[in-house]
Amino acid sequence: MSAALARIREVVPTDRFVVLDTETTGIDYGAEIVQIGIIDPRGETLIDTLVRPTRSIPPDATAIHGITDAMAAGAPTMPDLKDAILEAIRGRTVVIYNAEYDMRLLHQSMRAHRQVVNWREEASRWLCAMLAYAEYRGEPGRRSGEFKWHRLDAAVRHEGLTVVADHSAIGDCRATLALVRRMAESIP
Repeated sequence: MSAALARIREVVPTDRFVVLDTETTGIDYGAEIVQIGIIDPRGETLIDTLVRPTRSIPPDATAIHGITDAMAAGAPTMPDLKDAILEAIRGRTVVIYNAEYDMRLLHQSMRAHRQVVNWREEASRWLCAMLAYAEYRGEPGRRSGEFKWHRLDAAVRHEGLTVVADHSAIGDCRATLALVRRMAESIP
């Protein structure tokens, strides 16, 4: 068993983790968060909110998650949410489907407001459920020794889970939670 999958199987049974997901203005290095969700191991919502970015939400991003500038106009900004996010993750393992991307967007979204938060140090650990699932499936990737990455919605469908990855932050948190529970419960 490889490292990412082993860490998921180690952490999930402890219930000392949260699941985080974001929806964003895009994938580039100027993109910002427009929605953030965090749930606990029971699936209880800790944070579920739209986020007002400093830039417009492009139509191609809206086409994916359905969030418009008008919807986010009255939402809190990332600096407004910083303390609540820190409270939700502090001392816990944070599980994210595609962790490097969401962590980058957490940093970028604060930097857009000329603020810096070292998110990585606030949690006890950050785990990528996407890498763990790639190992769980075991399909060869593009390069030797790597596993193929799968989109969250495809992983959920393949595992026959009833939860839907719907491109909302909280919906994708629930899908990720169901998926990591499946991986943790399966026999190695």
